[in-house]
Amino acid sequence: MRRLFILVEGADDVRFFDRIVKPLLEPRYTSVELIAFASLRRGMVSRFLRSLEKLGHDYILATDIDAEPSVKAKKRVILERFPDLDPGKVIIVIKEIEGWYLAGIDDDQQRTFDLAPFHSTDNLTKEAFNALIPGKFTFRIEFMAALLESFSLSSAMVQNRSFGFFARAYQISEVPDNNKLQSLQATTSQIREN
Repeated sequence: MRRLFILVEGADDVRFFDRIVKPLLEPRYTSVELIAFASLRRGMVSRFLRSLEKLGHDYILATDIDAEPSVKAKKRVILERFPDLDPGKVIIVIKEIEGWYLAGIDDDQQRTFDLAPFHSTDNLTKEAFNALIPGKFTFRIEFMAALLESFSLSSAMVQNRSFGFFARAYQISEVPDNNKLQSLQATTSQIREN
């Protein structure tokens, strides 16, 4: 068995992948380790990627799409920054990791958190996420922890396309029920029309 390294941008990403993704992938690997790469020098990350390849270990690099117009454009940017990166091991988070946090709560949980109903978090930014934090939470991290405690893989797959892609690509997902699948298909059709 091989080791898996998940390279993520910052602390919010580490928290999400540690709580949600890591436990689902651990049975397939000797170990699963998280590394925040955004604060590391480019050369250090490139050397690390080369050493993983030589040692036969696996990795995933997850990065927010940020202001890039498409997944393809963001991949181009990240591959220019890290030329040793295998494009097939890059996951683009749309729009930002906060969207993945929020996508994991279902309709009942949305009401529990006193949030206006939503069906997609694809366009959620950090600023919009911060504006949604209910008053009962003193700290942002407190709200994020509560979202992770209530997290549903099937809801996240439906409410955030990039999380759904990631979950299917790494086979870590539950199968959403038919109503949610129909909702996802309708949302996807609307997105294509716009």
